[in-house]
Amino acid sequence: MTRFVYEIVLHIGFLAMVPYFLFMAAAARKYRRGLPERLGMVPRRKLAALEGGPVVWVHAVSVGETRAVIPLVRMLKERRPQVKVLFSTVTATANDVAAAEGKGLIDALVYCPLDFSWAVGRLIDRAAPRVFVVVEKEVWPNLLLLLRRSGAATVVVNGTVSERSFESYRRFGFFFREVFGSLSAFCARTEEDAARAEALGVEPGRVTVAGNIKFDMGARTAGCEARADELRRALCVDGGPVIVAGSTHRGEEEILLRLYGSLRSEFPELRLFIVPRHPERFDEVEALAARSGFSYVRRSAGGRGDIVVVDTVGELSALYSLADVAVVCGSLVRGVGGHNLLEPAFFSRPVLYGPYIDSYRSMAALLEAGGGGLRAAGESDMLAKLRRLLREEGAREEMGRRAKAVVDANRGAAARCVDTIEAFLDDRGAERGG
Repeated sequence: MTRFVYEIVLHIGFLAMVPYFLFMAAAARKYRRGLPERLGMVPRRKLAALEGGPVVWVHAVSVGETRAVIPLVRMLKERRPQVKVLFSTVTATANDVAAAEGKGLIDALVYCPLDFSWAVGRLIDRAAPRVFVVVEKEVWPNLLLLLRRSGAATVVVNGTVSERSFESYRRFGFFFREVFGSLSAFCARTEEDAARAEALGVEPGRVTVAGNIKFDMGARTAGCEARADELRRALCVDGGPVIVAGSTHRGEEEILLRLYGSLRSEFPELRLFIVPRHPERFDEVEALAARSGFSYVRRSAGGRGDIVVVDTVGELSALYSLADVAVVCGSLVRGVGGHNLLEPAFFSRPVLYGPYIDSYRSMAALLEAGGGGLRAAGESDMLAKLRRLLREEGAREEMGRRAKAVVDANRGAAARCVDTIEAFLDDRGAERGG
């Protein structure tokens, strides 16, 4: 009965939002991309690539989850070369990142269908996945329950349940308990995440603490060197200190520009690279830079500017490698919860962030305990911390080394998650690759 009510509410909500979606689709191409796939209509030519081996369907909602899971997919394909990987995303940017970074690993790349039973059921029937792997916290009732009904194993990797999500799921426990109970395995980031998963209905024997797969993203740094050299030339990075502010959201650029203005008198060669999280905000951020009173360039145009507005996708890691100090945003204003704090640490860069890191508390705690991360209580505290690191090269380099040491000490989660996935492949008789 509850699933029937959910299905009705889902359809009513979709119909109510149709005018908005039509308006957005007319205004921006990204809202038109993959529309048939979101309704379960995946082209036959895409799914044909899944023939000839057991299918593992990997789902990552956005860019962060996509980048985090690619090393896991690479490891799975190395161990089981005959496995066919169906990879789905929700956002267009994540789809682009998956196409670029998953080249040679992903056999079929699609947009995940909306959670209508007829849409997800159509893709499940046609792809026939043996294992479904979802990254972090995507809980779609129809998708998960229909997968289990089909006989597929459902595995959560990098599993996390925030305090807010935990309370919401508990409030509707009469419905979500069945959904969580359908999971075959929950590979949690932390003990706290594991305890919450069990409380929500995942069977205790199916919950393990595997750790955070984002510590295993270091393999991506190998491909950044050539891109970093190109960026260094294109943006005239020639010795002056650089602050890279990654994944900024509305309200954060103003803070960063004020901080930059306060630092420039002491550090006249200082440059600020701003990397907006969402491409549709590139023009908005450029307008802020234009009003700042400092010279600026867009990354796509190249050249030297006090401020660089990075209006490209997929270059954040390479930019972090050029930084003297990295500020990971989504943490300076309320309501976002932060972003991946480890990305600068892979390059031995000191990691700074604001107070609003609800989604990355455990990661911040590890960096802070290891001496590789600094959490600013507010704008004035961020200014003081930036000033100190820019003044003291030795302290800056030591903090960067400590950040990298934290990463190295916490690797291995991806391998543990792949072990779990392989166990379900073996249950159905998949052959190990040579």
